Amino acid sequence: MITGWLNLPWYFWAGVALVIAVIYTYIWPRKVITSTTGIRYIIIRWGHAVTWILLSLNFIFRGINPSLDTAANLIALTGGVIYLLFMVMTFVAK
Repeated sequence: MITGWLNLPWYFWAGVALVIAVIYTYIWPRKVITSTTGIRYIIIRWGHAVTWILLSLNFIFRGINPSLDTAANLIALTGGVIYLLFMVMTFVAK
């Protein structure tokens, strides 16, 4: 089994990321987004959950085979960009 951060398997980290994604999908502070519409609503509503799903995919790819690390890095980078967009839409753009 391929281990990752803190010498725990990558699949463990994928499970943690999926749990966080589920939390942000179903238990979300809905009062924050009631006044937004359009693309901003979609990004604020789903951006955080999608970021964690992409991080989970990153961990799964790393756990499958080290040769998939390049693809895992691209997935993690995409998750980072989505999170940055989520942060901009939440706190900066009004």
